[in-house]
Amino acid sequence: MDVILDLADEYVLDHVYAAMPAIPIPDLAAGMASLPSASGFYSQIAAPTADPRVFLAAVLSTFLDATQATGLKLNTLPGDSILRQAVSLFIITLIGGALMYICFASSSYLLVYDKSQMKHPKFLKNQVRLEIEMSLKAIPGIATLTFPWFLAEVRGYSQLYTHIHKVPVTQPILDSTAATIKESIAAVASGAGANNASAAANLASSSTATSTLLAMLGPLAPYVEPFTDGWGYVALSVLCFLVFTDFGIYWIHRFLHHPLIYKRVHKPHHKWIIPTPYASHAFHFLDGYAQSVPYHIFVFFIPMQKYIYLGMFAFVNFWSVLIHDGEYLVDGNVINSAAHHAVHHLYFNYNYGQYFTLWDRVGGSYRKPTEDQYNQKAKLDKMVWAKQAKDVDTFDDFGKPTTASDVTFREDNKAKGASHKAKA
Repeated sequence: MDVILDLADEYVLDHVYAAMPAIPIPDLAAGMASLPSASGFYSQIAAPTADPRVFLAAVLSTFLDATQATGLKLNTLPGDSILRQAVSLFIITLIGGALMYICFASSSYLLVYDKSQMKHPKFLKNQVRLEIEMSLKAIPGIATLTFPWFLAEVRGYSQLYTHIHKVPVTQPILDSTAATIKESIAAVASGAGANNASAAANLASSSTATSTLLAMLGPLAPYVEPFTDGWGYVALSVLCFLVFTDFGIYWIHRFLHHPLIYKRVHKPHHKWIIPTPYASHAFHFLDGYAQSVPYHIFVFFIPMQKYIYLGMFAFVNFWSVLIHDGEYLVDGNVINSAAHHAVHHLYFNYNYGQYFTLWDRVGGSYRKPTEDQYNQKAKLDKMVWAKQAKDVDTFDDFGKPTTASDVTFREDNKAKGASHKAKA
């Protein structure tokens, strides 16, 4: 996000801040630096002859004086000020999130979405307008909870890196001694012939951090080396990102269907039984934020190239639109497609996954889309719609199946099994 912030500062925000009035801004960093250490604070409070009130008043006075001593003004805040970065990142997240939503959802709605589905009995009156309104109301709350993650990235706390061929590794690896590195490289070189020797030579010329990591792998180093640096690692990090976030979102999404949470937080999104692309962000802001947390957590533990991360962040927003676009093009059991997500909106307690069906299978919540969904004629059949509408009405206010909906699911599975046997 530092790239976006730098561009925004250079072309827009520097001019905006310069035009602001010269309002005094407290320098909180200077104020915090003026506070006594924890041990000093305790010794003063615990001293039998000291008056804690006098001491606390003195600490507060020193703190306030320090915040004003630097003479910071709103129109002269430096670009690396944490306050300015926080404000700027909130604005970028708010405007960027809204623009990304409008652009992606509108493109899908105009170019892809089958508007015949708007005749479905469960499609609400003025639904598109209602979806957009809910989304735009949610985005400020999501931005408020999200920008601290971006601030932490900009302040250097994440594992994001710039140069493709300079992949950071964790601190324990960096702390390994040079002697251990050399010994391990020698062991690789003498272990299994010319290929390993060649890999060892490459290993010796690479960065100390990467060399240490490979050295720890011994004979496996030649096979792992392509994925520890450069484009090989980029590909691996993207795969890890998809797997990690899919796992996290599955369990968060499933948790949001818990009766204590569902009605208060997640139910607004299930208002859209037959969603349009505009429903992709139409939810309670806590719901939207909760399902985005895995994206942010990932880069604080796993190194990822910053431009690739920005691309993945745009991708996941685009993917959220795609699974609400009503075009059931992917007929398979691996990808959590728009058809799979349509099942989730119709039957609530199935297909919680984001990209893949793996965790639904593991968690026992997988439900394969019906053949009707892939048949354009059947997909728009009014009898099919009537059955779907009837099935939806059998779920309670907490999105839990009643006896009637359980019977429907068993009958569907029984019919599906009979169909497969007939084909066999």
